[in-house]
Amino acid sequence: MNIESNELIAIYLLLLENEEKLDTNQQFVRYKIEKEIFKHLSIEEMESIGDLYAKKVDVLGKKL
Repeated sequence: MNIESNELIAIYLLLLENEEKLDTNQQFVRYKIEKEIFKHLSIEEMESIGDLYAKKVDVLGKKL
């Protein structure tokens, strides 16, 4: 399976929005995605990732 960067961000944002409902496996997936995204983005970019995604900005580009 190959997941594009914007697809990964979409999954991350969905998990983040529903964080209080996540089971252990889902929390672990959210953590792993967040860890991968943090390898490529600054704290400032992470803080605005939802807005950037909504504006269809490919924040990761070819970084993944």
